[in-house]
Amino acid sequence: MTRDTILALDPGLRDLGYAVLRGDRLLDYGVRPLRVFPADQRIAEARAAVRAWIRGYEPSSVVWEAAPNHSVPGHARIHRFIRSVERMAEDTGIETASYPAKTVRQNVVGDGWATKAEVASSIASQFPELRVYLGHSRKWKERHWHNLFDALATGIHHQNVLKPPSRSR
Repeated sequence: MTRDTILALDPGLRDLGYAVLRGDRLLDYGVRPLRVFPADQRIAEARAAVRAWIRGYEPSSVVWEAAPNHSVPGHARIHRFIRSVERMAEDTGIETASYPAKTVRQNVVGDGWATKAEVASSIASQFPELRVYLGHSRKWKERHWHNLFDALATGIHHQNVLKPPSRSR
């Protein structure tokens, strides 16, 4: 386990956004497309990806954006996936945490009601190499890359939560 390494996820049934942070360094990031697999194989593919990232980066924390508790059929699958990620992490002694999107956006952007585009813009200002993923002419590309930005925002939020409060003298 590598201290202060965070694997951050934005779980979804069509795409899985991820980012790996170590301190202020962004080690890896992307979006694992799940839509290319039949619906009954998507959770297994997502689990395999998370398992590989855990093996490869040995994070001290795995965090994700909390999925709402709606009665939408797909959300039950997302919750099953998250439970399996929790078990994977617990089995290897990795800390886990989930955060509501509104809380993450408040912490990272300063506005809990910020749009996905505002989150992406804020994140890209911190990590200029990600600017290439902003402002696509096709809506599907924009939605695709928002998964990455949401995962990274969750990882940054987790770092902010872990920082000890600064003391004034």
